[in-house]
Amino acid sequence: MHDDQREKICALAKTIYKFQSLEDSEKKWIKPLLSRGIVKTLEMLDLIEGNTLTFEEIADDLQIHPTTVTQRINALIEGGYPISLNGKTAIAATGRPRKLAKRIEEPRTPG
Repeated sequence: MHDDQREKICALAKTIYKFQSLEDSEKKWIKPLLSRGIVKTLEMLDLIEGNTLTFEEIADDLQIHPTTVTQRINALIEGGYPISLNGKTAIAATGRPRKLAKRIEEPRTPG
């Protein structure tokens, strides 16, 4: 991974964290607008969310080099993304908040 990509991930770490909390319908239209590197980073985060995986397992699943996984995770941590490391294992902190129900606004009747 090039330094400019690492710097971009680091600078966008908090924004990436906010993106992860969006509803799937919102992510669907935003994701195509993102760079390939950011999309790969999001895929990596989705993979480790709620799972304990080694860097090698993440790399195998995403078909990228383990060093790239390490660099992406380090850039996210440096930028403030909440990931905990245990040796060579990465764990994304807390799952995405989900809305269990949405309030449906009833049309108001005049009067």
